[in-house]
Amino acid sequence: MFFCAISGSPPTAPVVSKTSGTVYEKALIERYIEENGTDPISGEPLTKEDLIDVKAKPSTLPPRPANQTSIPALLTALQSEYDSIMLESLEIKKAFQNSRQELANALYREDAATRVIARLMKERDEARQALSSIQSTIGFQPTTAAEAPAAEDVEMAPESQGALPEEVEAKVMETNQALSSGRKKRKPAPGYSKADQVKGFTQTSHVPSLHATKPAGITALDVAKDGNIVVTGGADKAVQIFDLEASKVLGTLKGHTKAVTHVAFREKDGENKLAISASADKTVKIWGEEGGKWSNKVSLGGHKGEINGLAIHPSNDYLAVGSSDSTWSLYDINTHEEISRYEAIKGIEGSFAYTSFAGHPDGVLFGGGTKDGNVRVWDVRQRNSLAATLESHPSKAVTTLSFSENGYYLATGSSSEPSVKIFDLRKLDILSSWDLPSENTVSEVRFDPSAQFLSVSGTDLRVYANKTWDELLKFDDNAGVLTGARFVKNGSEIVLSGLDRTLRVLGTQA
Repeated sequence: MFFCAISGSPPTAPVVSKTSGTVYEKALIERYIEENGTDPISGEPLTKEDLIDVKAKPSTLPPRPANQTSIPALLTALQSEYDSIMLESLEIKKAFQNSRQELANALYREDAATRVIARLMKERDEARQALSSIQSTIGFQPTTAAEAPAAEDVEMAPESQGALPEEVEAKVMETNQALSSGRKKRKPAPGYSKADQVKGFTQTSHVPSLHATKPAGITALDVAKDGNIVVTGGADKAVQIFDLEASKVLGTLKGHTKAVTHVAFREKDGENKLAISASADKTVKIWGEEGGKWSNKVSLGGHKGEINGLAIHPSNDYLAVGSSDSTWSLYDINTHEEISRYEAIKGIEGSFAYTSFAGHPDGVLFGGGTKDGNVRVWDVRQRNSLAATLESHPSKAVTTLSFSENGYYLATGSSSEPSVKIFDLRKLDILSSWDLPSENTVSEVRFDPSAQFLSVSGTDLRVYANKTWDELLKFDDNAGVLTGARFVKNGSEIVLSGLDRTLRVLGTQA
């Protein structure tokens, strides 16, 4: 027995849509097509010619037309009214979903506006104080409060208790204010490579045969600020520290029981480097150097799914970790304690199982790509609400994402789809997107430290110019899928890693 996809009842005259293969009541779907011109289920364009009659019993004749005063006529009229109600119900459901999304965006913008008002009030008070000081210096007496009514201040509602201890939130906001205040003034470092120079990059050196052969491949990459010391993670469960200038392995660190998914350096003034690794074995390990030897300092556990992303907070005191178990955690790097854990929020549809994770450069927002193609954007101070949900790759896992250094853009990619999407975080909407060749795989998207370039690693390496998104460089002289790319040494070199167990350095030939 067939059931109409709109009314949910057995159709008297069933038809099938060519575009979606869905069964409808003929009169009902024809009326919908006249009003909307699309398939109500798939949203694709649909005409009456795209409907196919279903002839379940060719010998069955349709009922004779009913008289207007007969009971069948009344039933026909009631059926028409029911069809209209079903169509209206469908439209109401769609409008409801759109309203929910608009409300979420409005709440996020309202929160941002509230914080802007607070900042402006602070600046106003500072300006008043400075003006008062100048007036007292030059001997000018301003109008007294008795002569003029005082301006009314906007009362700020106290924020609800957040997810962080007071001292941690204070540190986060101190870092955020220091970085966000200088965002508009951020410019590339003097001497940083320009687009014309990047166009001419070629391979200048390579280091083969890193990590074990079974299973083979470098799965994760990071490079220290000096552009020389490299940390890699492998499918062989090991972490390696490598000196590019000396072409020497400084340490092979073992302890993970499954493939390493992500690695990162933590560098803080006055302290030794730390290498942090995440793995499919559901743990994060922190490695340190003492006397030229690297060793494991601590292992962080507690998650029930593999760790698919990590982000070091700009203060260098905290570490965020995203897991496939639908949670992410914030750790104190110094005490190794979990500060807060953020779980899936009840009432919000869609997955919270993270397949990628990254942090905003100003330190308040964190983004997690999910297995159903969304990006969950969190304010680290709030555990019970999201800052935003961005629809990136519908029904495809978001396996890589990167915030731009200026904080305005978010790039996303999926290993299941050869495309790249760029979101404007000020508008919470897709700014640009483009497709790669159908045979390509996307392993990583990554903005460079100057926010001038975006690298896309996978079947090959492609570098795009920020804002215009023009392709500047394509490198495909690799024997295996590339898994990571880092701009180093003031943008004069790019370090690549790949499943062919090779590190490659691109730059300008001397």
